[in-house]
Amino acid sequence: MSKKKLKHVEIADWLRENIYNSTFKAGEKLISEHSLCEKFNVSRHTARLATAALEKEGLVARRKGSGTYINGNSHSKRKNVGVLLTFADDYTFPDMIFGIEEVLSNKGHRISFGLTHNKVENERNQLVSLLAANVDGLIVEAVKSALANPNLDIYSDFAARNIPVLFVNTYYPRLDCSYIVNNDVEGSRIATEFLIKQGHRKVGGIFKHDAIQGGLRYEGFVNKLYEQNLKLDENRVIWYSEETLDNLFSDEQLPLLAKTLSDCTAVLCYSDRVGYKLIEASQKLGINIPNDLSIASFDNSFFSKLVRPSITTVTHPGVEMGRLAAESLSKIIDNPGKKIQHTYQPSLVIRDSVKKILH
Repeated sequence: MSKKKLKHVEIADWLRENIYNSTFKAGEKLISEHSLCEKFNVSRHTARLATAALEKEGLVARRKGSGTYINGNSHSKRKNVGVLLTFADDYTFPDMIFGIEEVLSNKGHRISFGLTHNKVENERNQLVSLLAANVDGLIVEAVKSALANPNLDIYSDFAARNIPVLFVNTYYPRLDCSYIVNNDVEGSRIATEFLIKQGHRKVGGIFKHDAIQGGLRYEGFVNKLYEQNLKLDENRVIWYSEETLDNLFSDEQLPLLAKTLSDCTAVLCYSDRVGYKLIEASQKLGINIPNDLSIASFDNSFFSKLVRPSITTVTHPGVEMGRLAAESLSKIIDNPGKKIQHTYQPSLVIRDSVKKILH
């Protein structure tokens, strides 16, 4: 989030700001590249990269033999974009936020940022505020996407005002919307197949029931078991919600967790956070990871690398998803009616949390 800007990006930001606040007025000649070189102590090439960025955005136009001029419609180019995510902690979110900010800032757009903490009421309040702020577009992550959502009427208000909305990570199936997501079914199939190839036949799972991703990851898990002629034992599957996660791994629940794990040689966890908590709980129960129990999870986040053993995990696009979301929303804003639906194909990062079993 605090990465240092490249010099030509810094110059381009300065030029945009002066155009937007009318220090540099529409129709006037833009400050020369020579002057930019002197002001910022950079090469002619760096200054040209900055002005080329503005030209690409339509803020300025080069006139052969005359120079570079500020376009008359330059003020209309700057947009106010809402970004509404569930969390902003040390998970996949900082990477995604960085990707969004990088693209939108480079385009000169303002960002109205909000968090829902995965609460329906918070989502509603934030959406109402963003509507009142007259945002030009919205990047949003759905809240409890597997459950009926009472805020679809607010999303209808966005549609009625022709304000484009693009979802990231997950979306509401009842909405005919644009989205950028990961292929959760395929990611689960890849992880489950790896566990089976390592000799595991008694594979359990921990999945989140209030998020669409939980159902999709369960689907991939079950499909792969059946493909390999293995039994699905529901007693090896645990379901949780955002509100019950901490309780699931509390000291009071450890006996029940131990009973579930006793019939498993491997567990597929909904996320790296869950995998992290399962390893902590296993230490209290005297279960060695991976010798007694193997673990695989999702997201390739900070948690998967922090814990020991490090966790085998399905990838998440992170920064790339953020960049693509911002670029996609910009295209939709400029082309009303355009719809973008993109699904990333994940891969598996193999680390130390899975043991090969010899039969």
